[in-house]
Amino acid sequence: MLQKTANRKQKTALVAVLLFLLFAPGLGAAPDPVAEADGLLSSPTLDLPQALRALDLYAGVLARAEPLQAPLLIRLARTCFVVGELTGPGQRQKYYKKGRAYAEMLLKEQPSRVEGHYWLALHLCGLADTGGAMQGRRLLPRIMAELERARSLDESYDQAGSHRVLGRIYFEAPAWPLSVGDLQKSLAHLSRAVTLAPENSTNHLYLAETLLRLHRETQARQELERVLTSSRHALPPQGLEDDRREARRLLQKTVDLHERP
Repeated sequence: MLQKTANRKQKTALVAVLLFLLFAPGLGAAPDPVAEADGLLSSPTLDLPQALRALDLYAGVLARAEPLQAPLLIRLARTCFVVGELTGPGQRQKYYKKGRAYAEMLLKEQPSRVEGHYWLALHLCGLADTGGAMQGRRLLPRIMAELERARSLDESYDQAGSHRVLGRIYFEAPAWPLSVGDLQKSLAHLSRAVTLAPENSTNHLYLAETLLRLHRETQARQELERVLTSSRHALPPQGLEDDRREARRLLQKTVDLHERP
């Protein structure tokens, strides 16, 4: 009789332990590395260590994934670009190359996805920026082709990213016959960008700079004012304040020019 009572107590204790493991907070379920990485990247104070941690988490999941999974490759390509933007000059090219590889893997798996063409273009932009003028001229045709392909697939992706980047290239590049620079094309793409994603600060900032170059100061000031009230930035959240700071500087510059005798 005593033995049966002891056995019942042991079983009751075992059940209690199992229930605790199943339902206790933080126990009973394996952590989700993708969700953890997504959370890191959405942090309003995202920094380089957080972005690198997210990159490692995504890469670890990809290494166990069979077959390759497009959502992971998209995350990896995007995160490599974020890391490239946050890291020091000596490390940027490394992450742009890695991100380019992920984007090309994505295109091989699903060639009609806008994300593959878009992130490939952005990593090529990063490589052009870090590789010097010769590298930039060599990569420019491919960059333009990938951005145009992304635009044709989904012009609103990444807050009208293809229009934003195309508009900036047309603004920054030397004019024909040296390169593709064209302020009217810049104006067209950036006007479309602010229509598609009016909450994005960089869309308004880039449009304002193009308008200033075209001597359309009144319209430019309106766009700079909209930068100050915009609520989103395409990549690191700190970029929103950077855009606002630059908008204030340009607004002051236009005031100073207007007040000159």
